[in-house]
Amino acid sequence: MGDSRLPYVISNQEHVLVVDDDALLLNTLQKGLSFNGYLCETAIDSSAALRLIGKKYFDCIVLDIDLPTMNGLQLTEKVKKLNPDSAVIIMTGIDNEFSYQDAMEAGATDFIGKPFLLQELIARIEYATLHQKLYKMSLRDELTGLYNRRGFFTLGEHLLKQAKREQDGLFLLYADVDNLKGINDTFCHQTGDWALIDVANMLKENFRDSDIIARIGGDEFVVMPIGKRGDNVELIINRLHKAAEINNLKSKREYKLSISTGIAYFDSWSPCTIDELLSQADKAMYKQKKKKQTA
Repeated sequence: MGDSRLPYVISNQEHVLVVDDDALLLNTLQKGLSFNGYLCETAIDSSAALRLIGKKYFDCIVLDIDLPTMNGLQLTEKVKKLNPDSAVIIMTGIDNEFSYQDAMEAGATDFIGKPFLLQELIARIEYATLHQKLYKMSLRDELTGLYNRRGFFTLGEHLLKQAKREQDGLFLLYADVDNLKGINDTFCHQTGDWALIDVANMLKENFRDSDIIARIGGDEFVVMPIGKRGDNVELIINRLHKAAEINNLKSKREYKLSISTGIAYFDSWSPCTIDELLSQADKAMYKQKKKKQTA
């Protein structure tokens, strides 16, 4: 790294993780970034980095391409699975065999060559975190904080490709809020918004942060759990309907919350597109909704 003695002070509280097997560089970067207002932590190898990432969120992860046991590209892929919202900057030496394209394909936000000035790294971190925030905003539903339709398709297509490559199975859950129009008409649209937020919170409580949970329409939600084949789907669905019943007992809302659900399965041996998977789950959901209406 170049001369970092000149201060380059900016006001922020981004949480940054630096991963490198060079202890001296780690110490220098931690001091420099901390001086410039960042909350900076370090890891000497990939295992230590993954332990930290599993415990807390980092706005930006700066990692070296050459790491013991796992290279920077492999670590980047794991980071993006654990926390797709984190920006990743890969550091590399001049003679490194990996290219900028390799880094981008692994999921990196940016790429910086060693040696570099502290000011340059700070500018890259600032840009990368801003880019990631804007990207995140474009993929998120403003009302619920879940992924929006664009976010679902962006991440879902990646998940299907991964399942096909690894010859794995997964499932998609489609959930629709029953009688949302009636809630809006009887009370008001703000009350309808509360119902949507209640459903979003139920989904967050019953699935992991790493799962793809999205609101893809007015009253339509989908979930694609990562790393789950669908062995316990009925248990999950029963748990969701039970959560709605508990919500109705505990909450002081003017309405009774109810959802209809449908499931579709992805088989890597007979793959389908994300649109086809969504359509299958949607049809299954409407079958359940019709049963409720005729009961």
